[in-house]
Amino acid sequence: MENRIRERIIEAGVTQKDLAERLGMTTVGLNQLIRGTMPKVETFVKIAEALGVPAWSLLLSDEELDAIRATAPNKERPADEFLCPKCGAQLKVVPVDGE
Repeated sequence: MENRIRERIIEAGVTQKDLAERLGMTTVGLNQLIRGTMPKVETFVKIAEALGVPAWSLLLSDEELDAIRATAPNKERPADEFLCPKCGAQLKVVPVDGE
């Protein structure tokens, strides 16, 4: 799973400098988060809030989320078949109102 922070920054039409300022960090620090290892969940949430996007969108594309939803457990498919298409980890997708 790759982080998609850079993609979401571009989609939001902000610069890394603007986002770094919103987060109270340096541009270098933000760039390290974008290019480096996976940030902590709390960091993803802060970045998502600053960009006005759901936190999951910093990790998954819309297509990847659709693929996960398509494999969601139901009466015919047990929960142990509900796996991440990238890493194989068992996932829990919680329905959101209106979706």
